[in-house]
Amino acid sequence: MLNSTTLSFERYYKLTAIFFLVFQFLYPQETPPIIQFSASEYGAENQNWDVTQNHQGNIFVANNEGLLEYNGSRWALYPSVHSAAIRSLSSYKDKIYTGSYMEFGFWTKTNNGVMEYHSISRSIKEELFEDEIIWNIEGLDKYVIFQSYDRLYFYDTDSKELNFTTDKENNYRLFKVGQKIYLQKYDGRIFNLENGTEKLIATIPKNLNIKFLLNIFSANDGLVVLTRTKGLYKIKNQTLEKWNLPADTLLKNTRVFRGIQLRDNSFMLGTISKGIVSMSKDGLITSIINQTNGLINNTVLNLFEDANANIWAALDNGLDCINRQSYIREYNDRDGTFGTTYASITHNEKLYIGTNQGLFYKNVDSNESLKFIKGTEGQVWSLYAANDELLCGHNNGVFSINDNKASLVAHVDGVWDFRTIPNQPDKLLLGHYSGLAIMKNEGSVWKLSHKIEGFEISSRFFEILDTHEVWVNHETKGIYRLELNNDLLSFDSVTLIPNIEKSKGSGIIKMGNDLLYTNRKGVFKLEPNTKKFVRDSTLSQLIPNGEYLSGKLVFDKKERLWSFNQNHIAYTQKGPLNNMLDFNSIPIENNWREMTLSFENITQLDNNKYLIGKTNGYLLIDLDKIPNKSHQLVMDKVMVTKNENGTKNVSKFDEGEFHYNESTINFNYSVPQYSKYTNVNYQYQLEGLDDSWSEWTPTPSITFEKLPFGDYVFRARSKIGSHQSMNTIQYRFAIARPFYLSNTALLAYTLLIFSLGFLVHKSYKSYYRRQNRKALLENQREIQLKYIKSEQEMVRLTNEKLNQEIENKNSELAISTMSLVKRNELLRRVKKELKKSNELFDKTHPVIKLIDKNLNSSKDRKIFMEAFNNTDREFLTRAKELHPNLSSNDLKFCAYLRLNLSSKEIAPLLNISVKSVEVRRSRLRKKLDLKREIKLTDYILSI
Repeated sequence: MLNSTTLSFERYYKLTAIFFLVFQFLYPQETPPIIQFSASEYGAENQNWDVTQNHQGNIFVANNEGLLEYNGSRWALYPSVHSAAIRSLSSYKDKIYTGSYMEFGFWTKTNNGVMEYHSISRSIKEELFEDEIIWNIEGLDKYVIFQSYDRLYFYDTDSKELNFTTDKENNYRLFKVGQKIYLQKYDGRIFNLENGTEKLIATIPKNLNIKFLLNIFSANDGLVVLTRTKGLYKIKNQTLEKWNLPADTLLKNTRVFRGIQLRDNSFMLGTISKGIVSMSKDGLITSIINQTNGLINNTVLNLFEDANANIWAALDNGLDCINRQSYIREYNDRDGTFGTTYASITHNEKLYIGTNQGLFYKNVDSNESLKFIKGTEGQVWSLYAANDELLCGHNNGVFSINDNKASLVAHVDGVWDFRTIPNQPDKLLLGHYSGLAIMKNEGSVWKLSHKIEGFEISSRFFEILDTHEVWVNHETKGIYRLELNNDLLSFDSVTLIPNIEKSKGSGIIKMGNDLLYTNRKGVFKLEPNTKKFVRDSTLSQLIPNGEYLSGKLVFDKKERLWSFNQNHIAYTQKGPLNNMLDFNSIPIENNWREMTLSFENITQLDNNKYLIGKTNGYLLIDLDKIPNKSHQLVMDKVMVTKNENGTKNVSKFDEGEFHYNESTINFNYSVPQYSKYTNVNYQYQLEGLDDSWSEWTPTPSITFEKLPFGDYVFRARSKIGSHQSMNTIQYRFAIARPFYLSNTALLAYTLLIFSLGFLVHKSYKSYYRRQNRKALLENQREIQLKYIKSEQEMVRLTNEKLNQEIENKNSELAISTMSLVKRNELLRRVKKELKKSNELFDKTHPVIKLIDKNLNSSKDRKIFMEAFNNTDREFLTRAKELHPNLSSNDLKFCAYLRLNLSSKEIAPLLNISVKSVEVRRSRLRKKLDLKREIKLTDYILSI
């Protein structure tokens, strides 16, 4: 009977375990947050073999392409020797030790912030086995032990000596448990290595057919070994004894590749194709994480627990960080069957979640799968528990949920939410797509009573202050105050509140007896007497400047008021003193929630446990587990760029002076934290350029381009949520003056300026001397010119006087000539008249003689010629020069012609006839050799 009962129990136990395992693999779970790193993100090959962490908190990964380093902000790849895959690594003291193909050594970080490799195996390069690979590294005391399949290498970190032991073809497996080193060999023996001596502790029975141990753990005051396909065994009496666990069924059907024991003594096993199995210290499976619920790849090559209990999974394709101790659990809808969470509630020990796909439920505090309630397909807007009945506000109306079955009790298009009516517990006010309605409880069943007349605007945000005063917020129309009549059938008045800013995403909520309205300007409280909303400066702290996302507020049963901002979720609760509020924040950024604006939701599940809706599932948070520890900011690198021709790393410790060509400075800094929902923001200041602090930004670096010469102090600090870093990093540096502004150059400039000043002074002095001399000469010249001008003026005046005298004489000559002509003409007339009287006058008559004498007076001609010569002396000279053959009579005749006298006028002067004058003219033309077309008088005038 006992055997039968035992057998039945074992069968039941196995079936239960199998069912549990199948259930775990087939359905999604609420899992800790997982950060996925693909090859494109960390910039190396897909396959990763090992993970470790140094004392500063940076993560190092053994990759096929080399050593990867991650500081929480950025990845860096350091290629391995001969580009071989790094198969193992370990952080020990201040170095990172790595092993690869026929090579092992350590890496140190230089002052420039980069990792530098130092080979250990190079000293025994000739003694390495062909194709030898280092598969494991452990540190103990002053030694670092490198394990290949046939050797153990012991490196003394103090003396730098390297020794090794060889057991050819008896493959070593090296394990560290606490402060002890254990070995497993191919022949099945397990040793404890003490002071270089192998002490046998167990032998693997051959009938177990166990070739390799994957790891050795300390459990239940003894040692436990992990196998690939046969589960776990205890070491007892120098042999292996099966450790029967609930997980055995899974382990027998799964190929485990690596397993580790965590600090809380639980286990995590990495499998070949089924992801990661998490077990309690008693061997109960607590979770399975694979590609269906968050793992990037199901083939796990190694596992590592960091200082903050995060689990790093080195995968065949990528790398994952599991925030195992996070205060957050997440449910991710990866196949689209669950949708976006819009409402949730706990009711009768069950958790109900309404999404855009319908209504789901499961038992509270269980990690079982969610079940769908048939008939609720479509959009769920709200959930409300009234009189022990669960109501579901749906786009098709109101569903009543009993025994996890849905029945439509109110056919109203789009029910947004429910509110109790004061002093009328059997009635509910509900808001819907086209106004407000009343539901009534009839015989423990809620049914639609009627729609309220007089207001047909969509009422998603609404509150009731008393039986008759209803407030509705419509984000595009504004806030309405509605007065219900006594029978609740219609509204007596509908008032749109003026002078209140409408805002996208605004919300209205009742907190105790206060009505709050929220928009981007803050939180406003209704004054009962004036019916006006006044900004509440205290509650407005829920929405810091620049953080506004939505005016949706949630007031929970614990009297916490929640707001949803860009970079965090904030809440306030009563403080230790009356009228005092405590403000807190949860650093979950909106990009992790991505809820539709103003549809954010949070539900209290337990005392300090909450459910937050998101686009593809939900988050579970436990306020009691939120870490409140401080953090520190680390300076990673300082880089300078020289004339944009290249960037070089400089020491981040030795603060100094840079060349003036190295005036572009880049600072990289980080906070080594690896929580998915913890986002770090940074702020910097550069004293010497701008003493003010920058805005907070998630960028963990800053570049200052082309800084002018001078002294600078760079400072940076970080913030996680509302908590600033404990420290502020600082880096002092200077940009040297360019050569042309150096002290030597400035001295040279000073001397040059003085020299130039002296030369300029001398030059100006010489110049002014020359100018004075020139001015003196100019003055003398001007005086001379004025003298010459005065002389010329005197000459001109004299000439004018002479010309005037000549003109006067010419005039006198002309007058005298005309007088002679008239006189001679008169004498001829007299003579002619006298000759008519022959009786009285003959040629011999004295009067006739006297007339003839005056007519032929040579004295008159002489006087005429002298007068002519005085007026035009040069004429006769020029005429004689031009025509030497002219006689004196011809010249006299020319003189008469030059006076422009006619032949008739000349004849009396010469006492000849006019005809004789014409003859003389003709002769003169010949002597002058004039052409016919040239007038004689014109020619004479031109001489």
